[in-house]
Amino acid sequence: MADFEIPKNGQLCWYELATPDVEKCKEFYSNIFGWNLQQSEITEMNYTEIHTDEKAIGGILQMTDEWKMPETGKMMPAHWMTYIAVDDVDATAEKAKSLGANICVKPVDVPNVGRFSVINDPTGATFTVIKFVEA
Repeated sequence: MADFEIPKNGQLCWYELATPDVEKCKEFYSNIFGWNLQQSEITEMNYTEIHTDEKAIGGILQMTDEWKMPETGKMMPAHWMTYIAVDDVDATAEKAKSLGANICVKPVDVPNVGRFSVINDPTGATFTVIKFVEA
């Protein structure tokens, strides 16, 4: 299992690819960058972790019908998401909202992982804040 340290508040800490074709992406990224891609041991869901230099730095997630945009019914495009560590997800989401952000995904817990929220900044850029559970 790869090492993972709980990041400090404000630190860019995880990079996640959401894609409709995980296998195609696994082949592409392992070949272009030499990434070691492994099924996560932390969650029961089908989630591929990205390991470099024996460290877990991100993951690859399968997009499902839940990823369809309500306005069009079409699947959201594949994309990379940046995660930023925070000490308090709920407080950070509220502060972001007060500063003009849109909360796309309200704070929610993920078993064995932590609590997160997806936010659009005032210009529309999307990022995720997360507080990981202590191992």
